[in-house]
Amino acid sequence: MLTGCGGQETSGSPVSTESESSTPEPSTPESSSPEPDSPPAEDNSSPELQNATKLSNYLGSLYQSFEWSGAVRDPMREELEIRNANDYVALTETDKATLFSTAMDRAIIAQIGGMGSAKIAPGADQPNDQFSRYMDALIIDGGAQWRSVVKNRAEEVSLTLPEGAVFYWQIGNEINASSYTRNAVLYFNNETGGLSNEAFGLKVYVEYFLAPTLQALAEAEVTTNAKIKAALGSVSAFSAPDSQVFLNDLLNYTIEGTFASALSGRRVYEVIDLITIHYLGHSFNDANPEHWRETLTMLHNTWLPEGIDGVWITEEVGINLAQGGLGAGSAIAIAGRYLQWVFDNQLTPLQAQWFYYGTSAGPEGQRISDAMSDIYRLTGGQPVTLAHTDVSPEGVESRVFIVTEEPAALLQITAFADHEVSLDTLVIDGDRYSELVIEHNIQGQIEEATLYTRHGTSPITVPVEHDNSRLIIDLSAVALTRLESILVKMY
Repeated sequence: MLTGCGGQETSGSPVSTESESSTPEPSTPESSSPEPDSPPAEDNSSPELQNATKLSNYLGSLYQSFEWSGAVRDPMREELEIRNANDYVALTETDKATLFSTAMDRAIIAQIGGMGSAKIAPGADQPNDQFSRYMDALIIDGGAQWRSVVKNRAEEVSLTLPEGAVFYWQIGNEINASSYTRNAVLYFNNETGGLSNEAFGLKVYVEYFLAPTLQALAEAEVTTNAKIKAALGSVSAFSAPDSQVFLNDLLNYTIEGTFASALSGRRVYEVIDLITIHYLGHSFNDANPEHWRETLTMLHNTWLPEGIDGVWITEEVGINLAQGGLGAGSAIAIAGRYLQWVFDNQLTPLQAQWFYYGTSAGPEGQRISDAMSDIYRLTGGQPVTLAHTDVSPEGVESRVFIVTEEPAALLQITAFADHEVSLDTLVIDGDRYSELVIEHNIQGQIEEATLYTRHGTSPITVPVEHDNSRLIIDLSAVALTRLESILVKMY
């Protein structure tokens, strides 16, 4: 444990299945989705996770793929999205070849278009142009053209994908953002039918966008004889209680079917396959440092038994942290937490993924891509296992991952609290000592140690004492502030 920091040690045991959240339990659905498909070319796609896993099995990126990443969100965005039903363009043979190649190696989640992110200026008195065009066209013909072009696109993609590929259509983005609500209220001239603005915005998202799109995807399933999977539009700022309430209300919403009569009377959680959220992994609460993990536990325990495949965090870190110099430190922090979550709960890649946004933003050496490239290099891209976790009251978290293909371990340390924390020593003894030193022949020699701060990235010296019963790692020369991190490779 980190002595001098009042550390509370944890051993990587599964998290409790009871949540303190007040999220209501959903009613029993009429039918459940089929068993999750296995992602392509993954080592850990069986129902039981292997003892070791590659980081890339669970870590994705936006728009482009990297050596260190697996799944990709919104590749070929210009080709796949339908921003306006009138401007629908079929995929070319070149497009299909590119899609096939990408899906051979990586899971894909792609936005369908439509309302999109519905961005709107704070002082605007008119709805977003894309939002208005979409709504105008939908209302004119009862959604017929939108459903037709979505069905066409879904058929194209489904018939192009290689066997066993993982592909989700994502319907909207940051759907709880105020821009969605303001667009809906402005478009209908404040005629909300007695609903609050927030409830009205949720209703417009479901009835005018989610439901007709889902009905079109279901129609494409019939013609292709293949399962076509759909994800909710990501719920943003998910560490906030309001965001959690929004998601629960949305999943329990009963569809009226104004533009999707086939779904009338169904609850949203019955007809979607994947929950997506944004920005949870970096959160910290002094009163409850495990808030991030309890939130994920609540989601998994409430909704996966209802036939939903998993919970994917489709944006993490973000452009503001990245441009502020904390891209690398934050990415390391979030990777440590989510890998622990995967190991503790023995989750498959279909059940849990996270994606970095702002990957190449920020100063050189401090970018998300810099830190993830470092982890890839230090592990050789090989599978790792979680050997040790420590959470201190001061908000410092440390984890030791064993690199399974060589006698080496990777130590990750991050500060999550807002105040500066001076580190002391990390002591590895008992069963953890036996696992590292006796079982894996790791003697505590330092190959490389790097400090990732908001001011820069630099090598550091980390003394280690090995007294034949424990490893004492001296970190007393280091102080960290929020989301600054350390990586140490030992052999």
